Amino acid sequence: MQLPGIKEQGKIIETINSWDKAIELKVKLIEQKKEQKKGLMQKLLTGKVRIPGFNGEWVESRLGDLFKERKEVAFNELELLAITSQKGIVRRTEVEIKDNSSEDKSKYKRIMPLDIGYNTMRMWQGVSGVSKYEGIVSPAYTILKPTKRVDSIFMSFLFKLPHTVNLFRRYSQGLVDDTLNLKYEKFKVIKVLVPQDVSEQKAIAGVLLSLDNQIELMGIELEYIKQQKKGLMQLLLTGKVRVKV
Repeated sequence: MQLPGIKEQGKIIETINSWDKAIELKVKLIEQKKEQKKGLMQKLLTGKVRIPGFNGEWVESRLGDLFKERKEVAFNELELLAITSQKGIVRRTEVEIKDNSSEDKSKYKRIMPLDIGYNTMRMWQGVSGVSKYEGIVSPAYTILKPTKRVDSIFMSFLFKLPHTVNLFRRYSQGLVDDTLNLKYEKFKVIKVLVPQDVSEQKAIAGVLLSLDNQIELMGIELEYIKQQKKGLMQLLLTGKVRVKV
């Protein structure tokens, strides 16, 4: 095996370290942005900070008055979707776990765009999301059809707030965590505080979606930097590209 001289080795290490620092900085910036979003969610979703132009009343409402349960089945031809803790509702093909679902999808539930779906056994952990798609999901999920009183995206953020997740846990039934479940009959009696003006709900959702988009873009940039570093290492460590000493 041929090796470069000590000085050139040092330069190669220095070059690679500069990419490591760029990656470390990007990771730090992403974490800072996530913390910013978390703090803003706490303020905007509780009415502690209002968006300029909105001063209407926030009202306590039962979730059953804001959402009705969708229990439509026998839509076997629709695409299979999944509800994840990190990405919300995604196409089942995007989930990197084995598909153990049966071929018979007749009891699978239909979900429509802007419906919210949640994992009945894991809602106390905040496993829910708003759907972009029309499709079907496992019978283990509960599907919520929004009324005209709510913006689904606003509510999807509210459902991730620690206080709301604690409410979901409190109303879930079961002796231990592994058996806790929150069926619609219990879900619908939970009370939450929401802006009466749906336009304010949409405005709040817009701010939080913008932060999500920024975080996603920064994540893409991070992966790009990692790939660049990988490619550069391949060139430098094989001598295909030399550094000036």
